[in-house]
Amino acid sequence: MLRRRLAQVLVASGVLAAAFGARAEPDAHSITPLDIRILRPASVVPATDGRHLVFEALISNFSPVPMTLATVRLGTVAQPAALARFEGAALTDLLSRPGRPPGDGQPPVTVIQGNTYAAALFDVHLGDDAEVADLRLALTIAPFKPDLPDTTLNTAVAVPLGRAPPVVVSAPVAGTGWVAFNGLSAASIHRTTVMVVDGQARVPERYAIDFMRLTADGREFGGDQARNESWPGYGQAVLAVADGVIESVRDGFPDNVPGQPPAQKVTLDTIAGNQVVLRMKGGAYAFYAHLIPGSIPVRPGQAVRKGEVLGRLGNSGQSDAPHLHFQVGDGGHIAASDGLPFVFDAFTLAGVIPDTATADAGAAWRADQPPETRRRQLPTENAVMGF
Repeated sequence: MLRRRLAQVLVASGVLAAAFGARAEPDAHSITPLDIRILRPASVVPATDGRHLVFEALISNFSPVPMTLATVRLGTVAQPAALARFEGAALTDLLSRPGRPPGDGQPPVTVIQGNTYAAALFDVHLGDDAEVADLRLALTIAPFKPDLPDTTLNTAVAVPLGRAPPVVVSAPVAGTGWVAFNGLSAASIHRTTVMVVDGQARVPERYAIDFMRLTADGREFGGDQARNESWPGYGQAVLAVADGVIESVRDGFPDNVPGQPPAQKVTLDTIAGNQVVLRMKGGAYAFYAHLIPGSIPVRPGQAVRKGEVLGRLGNSGQSDAPHLHFQVGDGGHIAASDGLPFVFDAFTLAGVIPDTATADAGAAWRADQPPETRRRQLPTENAVMGF
């Protein structure tokens, strides 16, 4: 009984401390009902628009009282808010609640209801000289009663920093006019998909890219939009990005009709459609999804060399138009793995598509700059590139 009462007092004290603006000395301990867990050590990724600091935090409310986040600050021990400060619309954009449908009438995502949680998806642009050692994440909780002080308990947690450099890979496709749809971005559908597989929350598609090729006049498709052959990437060779061994192959799923629901029921095993998983030297895995049925010439256990053809770009699995879904992970299953940062050894950057909605509707894109050679970078969302 004493143990239970002590736990109840601690929870209550955490709520009151947060509400009444208790401030502790820098080295003092504090009680707060919010539990902050970093899913995976943060990564610094060189991208086409500069360095990105990428990680996720799950913020759980262990009290029965709703907690409203007012600010989130990311910095170092010496400079608590040196890297980023999120409040207002920026804070709303930072947070998500996996599994919560949009427009469901629930309170804003900044309100963490009692015994619930939110996910904070960080993608912070770093300056060339930004210090990223000894990272700290701090939250400010807004008062939950009108007559309470405006300032509340600041709770800082350490953010571990991954020391392994991004995996360096070569081209998964050849030619120019490839768009990195849903590439590196805090708002990309790949980044916002938090999956719980085998009892572990992960972000398998954290750095994934949907490669779609443009026509010669800069359109996603030419002719009948409902025909796979109208999409210029369809049937293009998909290439090994490194020397390695084929981990697994899935084949036999039909191609979908562009713009229509998948022909095959989507499950954990069919979501990628026809796919190849390549185990690279060093232990990372490269995933190729949505290939044409019957186009895969390799088999599990087969050794392949960089540049070897692994299949043909198609429209199978959970796909609504021909494209290559490509990602790198730490395990051999496309969903039961965590996404690892990767960079391409070399490519050309022709620009960025600013409005994907008009592109999806058939509008043409025109480059506004000559192609630039980039090395050891990851393209950001909607970058137009060539290999």
